Amino acid sequence: MLVAAGSALMSGAGLLSARAALRAGSGLVSWAQPASAVPGLRGFAPEIMLRAVPDDGAGEWRQVNPERLAEATANADALVVGPGMGRWDGDGAWLRVVLERVQAPVLVDADALNMIADAGPRHGVWPRRGAPTVITPHPGEMARLAGMTVPEAQRDRIGLARDYAATHAVTVVLKGARTVVASPDGRAFVNTTGNPGMATGGAGDALAGIIGSLLGQGLDALEAAACGVYWHGLAGDRAAALRPQAASLIAGDIIEAL
Repeated sequence: MLVAAGSALMSGAGLLSARAALRAGSGLVSWAQPASAVPGLRGFAPEIMLRAVPDDGAGEWRQVNPERLAEATANADALVVGPGMGRWDGDGAWLRVVLERVQAPVLVDADALNMIADAGPRHGVWPRRGAPTVITPHPGEMARLAGMTVPEAQRDRIGLARDYAATHAVTVVLKGARTVVASPDGRAFVNTTGNPGMATGGAGDALAGIIGSLLGQGLDALEAAACGVYWHGLAGDRAAALRPQAASLIAGDIIEAL
């Protein structure tokens, strides 16, 4: 699978997603970055292959032609896009090109979700892809996608996730306490694993890598999302049990407990 994530100030997001994908069973994981940023990432995790995507020298995603990123997925079984990627003018149009061109299943997370949300009502006519699409918003991102406040989004989490999944033909993972997973056909699951210590930076990046890994291993979108959320929470529970306080849990602990 391929992870397109991270930026100069948030490179850890891509690293966490890629490491989680490996621990979740992917045989080969590549981490795509703007070419100029790649030298500084060498050696972070020797098990992960670095994939340099041509840029203009500053090592930022805004300089990467989205067609080149899509081409980098040619041999990938799944793509994770968005964690720690950053934002820039025109990023919504950039992401649309990626989603239109990539033929593999795609998991859309974090900054990529906000690119879609900022497209406003237009995001409802974004491409309906031939391959599965999974989105993994936290309540704030879900509220922006749905054009409502966070309290409104939290009022009926199952209903909102189901409605959004059906309307936009995507599988929705609405994160939070008792994460909701909903598919376009109306099926929905509520997760029972996890603990408050998992409200820590990078935990969502790890979840993206886990679900992306399962997509790449051939599970359908709903199976990958529901299983990935369950594994993520169970690993968090195992990791928390080894700590004197769950509050000391970090994302790397979750990955190592998979």
